[in-house]
Amino acid sequence: MNKLLQNLFAILFPFFPLLAWAYHFVTEKPIELALNVLLMPVAVYLLTSSKKAMPKYLIFFIIFTCYHLASVLINDTIPAGTNSIYFLLSDLNLFACTLFIIIENTIFEEKFISRMNRNIFIIIVLTLVVSLIQIKNPEFLFNVRLLEGDELEFWGDEVRNTAFYSWVSTNSIGITFPILIAIALSFYDTKKMLFPLLILSGIIVSFLTKSRYVMLSVIIVFSQLFFATTKSLMKKVSLVFVFGASIFLIIYAADAAGFDIDEVISSRILEKDTDMNSAKARVTSYEVFLIKFPENPWLGVGPKTRSDVIALLNGEAPLIHIGYLSYLYFYGIIGCSFLFIAIYYLLKNAWVVGKKYNFWGSFYGLITFFVANTTLVYFIFSEMGIVLAVIYLRYYNLNSEIRSDSDGIE
Repeated sequence: MNKLLQNLFAILFPFFPLLAWAYHFVTEKPIELALNVLLMPVAVYLLTSSKKAMPKYLIFFIIFTCYHLASVLINDTIPAGTNSIYFLLSDLNLFACTLFIIIENTIFEEKFISRMNRNIFIIIVLTLVVSLIQIKNPEFLFNVRLLEGDELEFWGDEVRNTAFYSWVSTNSIGITFPILIAIALSFYDTKKMLFPLLILSGIIVSFLTKSRYVMLSVIIVFSQLFFATTKSLMKKVSLVFVFGASIFLIIYAADAAGFDIDEVISSRILEKDTDMNSAKARVTSYEVFLIKFPENPWLGVGPKTRSDVIALLNGEAPLIHIGYLSYLYFYGIIGCSFLFIAIYYLLKNAWVVGKKYNFWGSFYGLITFFVANTTLVYFIFSEMGIVLAVIYLRYYNLNSEIRSDSDGIE
């Protein structure tokens, strides 16, 4: 079964967004539903038959997921007209639990990781290519269904560049792509010819998303080259020149292609045309949270924004637009404590792996996810980038276990 599971993950990741695009030709139902139905029996079997204790992050995340599902049912937050079984099987927290349980019971071999490294580089290059095509053709491999209904509230009149990640979610590229760069930087050394392409891809793709949190996330993952390595001062200075040259090259190429960089900086980064509406939405979210959170501080109101909160937001945002505050409002102190403890142990795990094996891809990648949720709304742990970060942690932790067992035998 182990070989089968490795092959399954090799197929799913890191090409999951492209699989989601292909899957939509079969049915409009989410691909997560089909995978959950397929993989949940495997996860249950592995969970009940495993003789080893689960990692602490997974224990608390399972508890949080159970709390989340109970909150959905108790507070009746399932959308009207939706079958409850269908809704629960499509739940992204449940899907993340399923994947994490299988990952933590799979032995990932070095050959698998080598193949994954290559595939991650391929998907990064494909992301760059599709992002560049979308400058002239915004709907190329873009999920136009996102521009219908409630999702339009997040986008307004603007179609943002998301490569092919929109087939997963509106923010999938912002969560996953920086993690892909973080992992790739850990394996593609600065001496390799492919390294400059990683730098260019990270800068170009993040800028074309027109999202500040994505740009910040890529800056964070690039920082591992300066803070998490033993490179000499001269090499670090040379990296600064590489980044400077890359930015200069990008500006020159954009100008030649007729792409207005100044307009993006003005409208999206500085928000000159919108009178800082995005920043005001966050301030309003904070103020509304202070008003409504004390009403249900311990158990929360369930994972749905109530009409009284929407009214107080006064059209500036459709929900509390700060992830940590939104979750405290949804699940209360008790529910969120399980999630935040899971986050703590996951980050601690990534830090230990970084210190022991000098693999910082998962740590810096996860940091971008948790920083991004100061402006996003939902902690989607089933995102491809998060799953890949956990796979690499499992691989290095397994190496540590094997070495410990060998030392014990000797």
